[in-house]
Amino acid sequence: MCFTGVVASGEGAGPPEADGTLPAIAVVLQFHGSPSGGFRVSVPLKLARAVGVAFLGREETEVSDSQAEEVVCELANMICGSILSRQSKATFQITHPEPAPPEQDVSFESAGARCWFDLGDGILTVSLELQQTL
Repeated sequence: MCFTGVVASGEGAGPPEADGTLPAIAVVLQFHGSPSGGFRVSVPLKLARAVGVAFLGREETEVSDSQAEEVVCELANMICGSILSRQSKATFQITHPEPAPPEQDVSFESAGARCWFDLGDGILTVSLELQQTL
């Protein structure tokens, strides 16, 4: 397990100083239960590497881009599972987190919730979108 501090946090797309031009890793997963929906985590590559260093217990030069991506996938799984278990007593099935292709719109503009966390090395953004029930 890794530990990191949060410098600042808030709701919305991100703080005004967030730079959307930096290379980023975005992963998405779906959850099925009551309710069902989607979950997204996006982090700049620099932050993904820093979290990978802490998570894997390695030096920065030893963490590849693919390992950083795997760590972000696991982080998405952990955060989504934690949110769902705190909000509902229902049982959920969570799909394996997958990297979002750059051309795929995974911004969840209509997300039920979007939060960002400044971890010092970059901004981690999480989005939760619930499916409409009829």
